[in-house]
Amino acid sequence: MFFELKNWKNKTNTREFSKEKKKVLEFTNQNIGNENLKDFYFLHETSKLLNKEISRVVKLFPEFEDIVLVGTGGSSLGSKALLMASCNSRITFLENIDPIYVIERLKKLKKKKILLIIISKSGETTEVLSLYKIITIYFNSMINFKSRALVITEKQNSSLFRICEEEEIKFIEHNPNIGGRFSCFSITGLLPAKLAGLNSNYIKKLSNLTFKEIINNNKYSFVDNLASLLCLNKTNKYKGHTVLSYQKSLISLMQWYRQLWGESLGKNKNALHLMPALGSLDQHSQLQMWLGGPNNILYTIIIPRKREKDLWLRADKKKLIPYYLEKKSLGNILNSMAFATYKALVKAGRPVRLVYLDNSGLYPAVKLMSFLMLEVSILGKCLNINPFNQPAVESVKLLTKKILKQDG
Repeated sequence: MFFELKNWKNKTNTREFSKEKKKVLEFTNQNIGNENLKDFYFLHETSKLLNKEISRVVKLFPEFEDIVLVGTGGSSLGSKALLMASCNSRITFLENIDPIYVIERLKKLKKKKILLIIISKSGETTEVLSLYKIITIYFNSMINFKSRALVITEKQNSSLFRICEEEEIKFIEHNPNIGGRFSCFSITGLLPAKLAGLNSNYIKKLSNLTFKEIINNNKYSFVDNLASLLCLNKTNKYKGHTVLSYQKSLISLMQWYRQLWGESLGKNKNALHLMPALGSLDQHSQLQMWLGGPNNILYTIIIPRKREKDLWLRADKKKLIPYYLEKKSLGNILNSMAFATYKALVKAGRPVRLVYLDNSGLYPAVKLMSFLMLEVSILGKCLNINPFNQPAVESVKLLTKKILKQDG
């Protein structure tokens, strides 16, 4: 993984950049290595104990043909990002309570031996409780709750924990120190990944290694990335951060990143809106605005250096397609479009950074997720906000319950 930062850095004041760089270095040196700093608990979870627990749980379910995961937000996006990056479709995710969506998803399940995973850190997530009840009413014959169901939640007196005890559903404790959006490399994200066939041990090992290299060795120009973000944010000129991926299997990763960024950093008037985009599709819907609209957005473009799978255009004897497409692969054409977009944005004076992934597989995506978790959390701390809570979200949850009670 490599970051090309020059077009972010040259939009910053040299003195201000040095000041912010010093601040980041001081924070990481003083705080990140402190295992007692609970806010950063995702850095310190013991891999050996986690891997042992995952192995134990996997053995409880020796036979199943399909997996349904009920969860929303941080309870599902981490594992979904890992699976999609590996092109693994073993899990059907139920994340939304739109009735048509629910019916269509569940109607597609044809196999008899279905493993149901229900995840909610608080145990009170409205969507998760609603979906559980719908499954018990309309699709009860599909699930054996005692032998092929699993709940991941905190061990506290919540609705989901009480359901788990009453119905004798197998229970795994959600780490109380790790919030949903930071839980992709904890049991919340790794257990579903393991059950779906991914190497969860290696994913955890790679994530830990990436954290260590970034903190101890400033790998991937981490400090310069963060100092640039701090400077650009403080100008008050930029209102949004568009993250444009030229790899479609990273769509779920982008959705996870949107939640990570929005819930962690959306706590002051200078916060930037994170807007995921997909290349080349969004070149046909947003490029005109990016180039011709107001210069108030900064950009990150993600490109895999190598495509693990590709298709090639053969020579066209009839000369029906343009010569410059002949003998090119789809990956080569897509990356050429990415570079053209980058150059056009630079020419238009937009701040752009390029992120090169080693290839289009799972493990570069794991490195990127690890980098982004650190970048967002330390960015929040350097902006003097708490990146680990979401008070505005909690207020809407309470208001939703109030409205439902009034309608009752």
